[in-house]
Amino acid sequence: MRDPERQTIYGSKYSITFPDFPGMTRLPRYITVHQQMGHHDIVELYYQALSPFMVKSLKTGVPVQIKFSNDKTTGTFLGYVSDVKYPIAQTLERPATITCVSSSYVMKERASKIWTNRTAPEIVSEIGKKFGFTVKTTPHKTRFSQQSLAGHSYWEKINELAARIGYGVKVIGTELYFHPIDVMIDEFVSTIPILSFSDPFINSYTNYNGQTLNKFEPKMGDFVEAETYNRTTKNVAGVDPITGKLYKAQSSPHTVGKQVRQSITAPLFSTIETSTVVGSSQMAQDMADAKAQLSRLAIPASGDALGDPRISPWSTIQVKGTGDSSDGFWVVKSAVHTVHYDGRYTTSFTCATDGTGMNQPSATRPSGATAVPIRNVISELTKPQTKPSSYKLAAATAMVSQSLTGFNKVPRRWVSHNG
Repeated sequence: MRDPERQTIYGSKYSITFPDFPGMTRLPRYITVHQQMGHHDIVELYYQALSPFMVKSLKTGVPVQIKFSNDKTTGTFLGYVSDVKYPIAQTLERPATITCVSSSYVMKERASKIWTNRTAPEIVSEIGKKFGFTVKTTPHKTRFSQQSLAGHSYWEKINELAARIGYGVKVIGTELYFHPIDVMIDEFVSTIPILSFSDPFINSYTNYNGQTLNKFEPKMGDFVEAETYNRTTKNVAGVDPITGKLYKAQSSPHTVGKQVRQSITAPLFSTIETSTVVGSSQMAQDMADAKAQLSRLAIPASGDALGDPRISPWSTIQVKGTGDSSDGFWVVKSAVHTVHYDGRYTTSFTCATDGTGMNQPSATRPSGATAVPIRNVISELTKPQTKPSSYKLAAATAMVSQSLTGFNKVPRRWVSHNG
C-alpha cells in the first residue's frame, strides 16, 4: 500500500476543457486555484504566449471545466471565463492570464424579493434550485417572519443567512452545501489528507517522494484576535415587539457543537451582540448559539504542502510531525493550489481548530485519517437517499456560431441533473 504521508513531487497533472471550443487543447504553463470560505472559487490560467483566439472567443460567460490531480485524487472545477488579461509591451514574452469563476458565478444576480415565514435553509434551497443546483441543507428551527433581498446578490444573501444562523456554505461543481458547522465538517471526512512533516532536516524537493507537509505555522493561544468572529461568550438580547418583554440568552463556543480536539478551554471574555435582532426567547437562544458556533474554530494556522485537491474549505486535514499541541485535525479555511505543466503541485492553505491534544472521535467522525476512504454510514441512514449528483451544460438558445459567445448572447449554464 502506498504511503499516505509521502507524495510524488512530479506526479501531478491537469486538463482544461472549453466545451464550446473542443478544438482548443493547448494547456497553460500553470494554473492557480483560489478557494476560501464564503467566496467564489477562482482559477487563473497562465499561458506563456498570447493567442488572438483567446481574446476574440473566450468572452465572459464561456463555460470551462478544469481537472487537477496528484497521485492520489482528482479535483474538478466547473465555471465560466471572467476575463483575459495580457500585456502590450516590448518584451520577448507576452503571457496571457485567463481568469475563471466557479459555477456559483450565476448567483451574482441581484434582484428584489421578499420571503415571509421561511427558514434560512428553505430560502437557500429556493435560490439554489432557481439556478439549477443540487441543494444539500440541514433544517433549522428558527423561522423568520420576513427576509428581503434588496441591494445585494443571491450569493451575498446565502452567506448572510449562514452567518446569522451559524451555518457554513460550500459549492462543489453544481452542488450547494448549506449545513451547521459540525455537519459541514462531517460531510467531508470520508477521505482526509495526511500532511506529515516527517523529514525536518531534508529538503522535500530533493526526493522523488517528498513529505506531504513543507511548512506549518500555528498560532496557539486562548484568545487569538480574528477579523470576523472572536472566541468569546456570546450574549444576545431583544424585546418582544408586542408585550415589551425582555429576552436574554447566552452561549459559549466551548459548550456548543462537537469538539474537533479533546482539550478545549473556556473563553476569556464576553461580548454583547448588539447587531443581532431577536423577537422571542427561543430565537434569542438560537442566535446566541449561532454566534458561538461561528467562533469555535479560533486557533488559526497556515501552511505549505505538496498539492492535494482535498485541501479545500471546510475539509479536514490531519497534521503530523509538528508537535503534541498542533498534531491532529484542522479544518481548512482557504487554499491556493498551483499546478505546473511539468507535474509540480503545491498548496498553500490556512486552517483552524478548536483546541489541542488528540482528536475527538464520534459516530460520524473518525479518530484519525486512514489510508483507505471511509463511508459516513450514519449520514446515509439518517438522510433521504438521492441519486449521485451529476452535471451538464444547459442552453436556453442554440449556438449558431462560435464567434457569438458570452454570458448573455449564448446563456449556457452548468446545472445539475438533480437540480
